[in-house]
Amino acid sequence: MAAFDTVITPVTATPANTSNATLFTASDDSSVLVNAVNVGVTDGVTLNIGITPSGGSVFWIIEDGVLDAGQSYLSLGPWFLQSGDAVTVQTDDADEITFSLTGVESSA
Repeated sequence: MAAFDTVITPVTATPANTSNATLFTASDDSSVLVNAVNVGVTDGVTLNIGITPSGGSVFWIIEDGVLDAGQSYLSLGPWFLQSGDAVTVQTDDADEITFSLTGVESSA
């Protein structure tokens, strides 16, 4: 078993619509942290953050969370992913929430 020895280049996304969006897909075993920040001016924006197993359906870890302008969820995780698993995000108001992901992955 390999160690988590490769840093994942940080990923960010501010969804421009209210559909599910893939923030990150693991190419190998990974450990990730997720942040969500309301960068807009709208209070009460609802968001979902989940994991979609390779070939499966999304499992929401944060479901119907609510952030007012300037509020955030920081350092959610660590979440352990296998190759092909994805972090999925969704909001009910476009261009309001910025999601970011950092972490490490196995090189072998």
